[in-house]
Amino acid sequence: MLTDAQLQQAMRCPAARAARWNPALTTALNRFGITTPRRVAHFIAQVGHESLSLSRTEEGLSYSLPRLLEVFGKRIPAASAQQYVRQPEKLANLVYASRNGNGNVASGDGYRYRGRGPMQTTGRGNYRRAGELIGLPLEEQPTLLLEVEVGALAAAAYWFDNGLNSLADTGDVLTVSRKINLGSATSKHTPEGLQDRIDRTHRALALLGAR
Repeated sequence: MLTDAQLQQAMRCPAARAARWNPALTTALNRFGITTPRRVAHFIAQVGHESLSLSRTEEGLSYSLPRLLEVFGKRIPAASAQQYVRQPEKLANLVYASRNGNGNVASGDGYRYRGRGPMQTTGRGNYRRAGELIGLPLEEQPTLLLEVEVGALAAAAYWFDNGLNSLADTGDVLTVSRKINLGSATSKHTPEGLQDRIDRTHRALALLGAR
């Protein structure tokens, strides 16, 4: 597994942050079979991208107008976008409504089950499934995902449950990234932040002596 120093170098994060997360990540990786250098490297790279090097464990959603349209322009017409600027709860309840097990806009599920944890688990259904896999009531207590140990376990559980170990074994960063960001390994679209995901993977592979 990774030493604290290797995790710090892979994430390019402060030493204290790496030391705080590494024990929890090690436990989670072992539990869900993410134990070869290649699997570890791909996992660390994807988690690093999703969590901004373990600095973000909760989706903010407080966007400026340009950023809001960049991220959610396909779901929010430009003419009505202004009302969602710097309105994270209102925005989440709209864009995440009736998706991933969430109820409608009025249910409040979009904001309640917004992205949390180092893999940014999103949606009631995904919270429920992660909770089943790690044995914790995440659907009933969604903020548990903000705890380091719980977040690490949920991220590794998602990885395992979605067949990402076998995808990582192939060494194909694009396919792994598509599965995580787009929900389908066979999607023809380009995942968000692909170059960063690639760079992080190559850095982690080099640190672990894997190819």
